[in-house]
Amino acid sequence: MNEDQERHLREVPAIPWIGRRVFYGWVIVAVGIITQFLQGIAIQGFSSYLGPLQRDFGWSRAVLAGPRSVTQVQNSVLGPIEGFLIDKFGPRSIVTIGVIILGLGFILFGLTHSLWLYFLASIVIALGTGFQGLLIMSVAVNNWFRRKRTIAQSIMLLGFSLAGVIGVPALVITQTSLGWRESAIGSGLIVWIVGIPCSMLLRAKPETYGLMTDGDGLMKGFQTDEGSSAPIVEYDFTLRQALSTQAFWLVAIGSAIGNLGMGAAQVHLFLHLEQGLNLERSTAALVWMVASLCNIPSRLLGGFLGDRFPKNVLVGFATLSMALSVFVLGISDGLRMAFLYAVLYGIGWGMRTPVMNALQGEYFGRQSQGIIRGWLQSVSVPFTIAAPVLAGYAADVQGDYRMTFIVTAFVMLVGAIFIFFASQPSP
Repeated sequence: MNEDQERHLREVPAIPWIGRRVFYGWVIVAVGIITQFLQGIAIQGFSSYLGPLQRDFGWSRAVLAGPRSVTQVQNSVLGPIEGFLIDKFGPRSIVTIGVIILGLGFILFGLTHSLWLYFLASIVIALGTGFQGLLIMSVAVNNWFRRKRTIAQSIMLLGFSLAGVIGVPALVITQTSLGWRESAIGSGLIVWIVGIPCSMLLRAKPETYGLMTDGDGLMKGFQTDEGSSAPIVEYDFTLRQALSTQAFWLVAIGSAIGNLGMGAAQVHLFLHLEQGLNLERSTAALVWMVASLCNIPSRLLGGFLGDRFPKNVLVGFATLSMALSVFVLGISDGLRMAFLYAVLYGIGWGMRTPVMNALQGEYFGRQSQGIIRGWLQSVSVPFTIAAPVLAGYAADVQGDYRMTFIVTAFVMLVGAIFIFFASQPSP
């Protein structure tokens, strides 16, 4: 029985010390914070492992970045499948499976002794982050909110930011004091201990339990004496309808190009800071922590502004900030410029992700948003395949990442322009 068939229950779980006094959508957001923290450790922490792996195995930078490209292909192919599964079965079972797979991937990573096992562990980790990650959880949050959709997304994504502030420095400390293998295996165990119980709290849609979005009371037929706010009318696009709109392709291509900053700069950040700028590992971790700290207020500001102003304009400006940050990283010659990169990147990245998630729900509705989001993700395939490996290859040939980052920044500007022109489609 899937979650949409549980209508006879009509009650969401009672949370200890809270009961049912708080709208259950905020419980979904809280679970999202946890899962985003776990995903953040996997994605942001990947870069911190490259230095120790290169020292132990002597692999080139292009080879070290290879799993990131392979897993991006995997995620892009799985995107429509993940979207279909959450639309059909709801988030609880999908996220639980994802948490189990993610923990297993970390443990396999800690057992790495050869290149094939390094790639295999990375693929398993990517599969886990896919099934418990951003696409699934942003769809789940969008299902519970309309008027407060952007602020809900922003709060959920604080988990990813906190992973950069707390998780990545903790990884670097454990890698230095205990070893990178112990760090990875410990991460896998934490994922299981924390993630599995939290994932069991997820539910699909408020209507299943007689509730309205945003905590606006009960649906007709379940209504109490208390009134509720008038619901916001949204048109639900089918996949075929969404694919026929100009907005879909502008958002898809603009988002894919904008992600180059993550695919090229973020993956290779630690190697660039350590080898290109001759910074200590602890200092490199501090630079990333600054980016994550700037990420937090920017996410909240994006949530506030995104429910009040055109979302595509906000995403466009956020992408511009990220592009400028990557340019600064390319011309940086010391710690001061590295910190400027961190501030600009953190601000842009923090605002861009939650507003983009809410934009996709606003533009295409809730009914088929999983499969539509999956297809949007798949458009990123050529960019997400190429960026990490090309950046690593260019660094191997040129000796550093400077020109690669500068070119990446100018390409990201094109992505911002696409987003600026992506106005909301008409039914």
